[in-house]
Amino acid sequence: MTQHLTALERELLASVERLVTACESSAKELHALEKRSTSRIESKVNGLAHCVALLMKSHLTSVTTLADLLREEQNYDTLQSGLKTSWKLAKEAEKRLNES
Repeated sequence: MTQHLTALERELLASVERLVTACESSAKELHALEKRSTSRIESKVNGLAHCVALLMKSHLTSVTTLADLLREEQNYDTLQSGLKTSWKLAKEAEKRLNES
């Protein structure tokens, strides 16, 4: 046995269907937004981790170079080379930070 809906019931049903469709659409958009945001955050964190690694290498290189100088194990050329390497690593970290 089929029941016939009144005009008000049909209108209410249509409104509910529109709401369900809008909720489904909204959920899809929110999911896509979350995915994009998560990807950006992961990219930024990876970039920062890379910068920190470069800065640590730069610092270690300069400290090692200066320590060798104090122990008189380096001449001016090797000192300059070590400090240039340290500077290059620091500049790479700066570039990476500006890119992310």
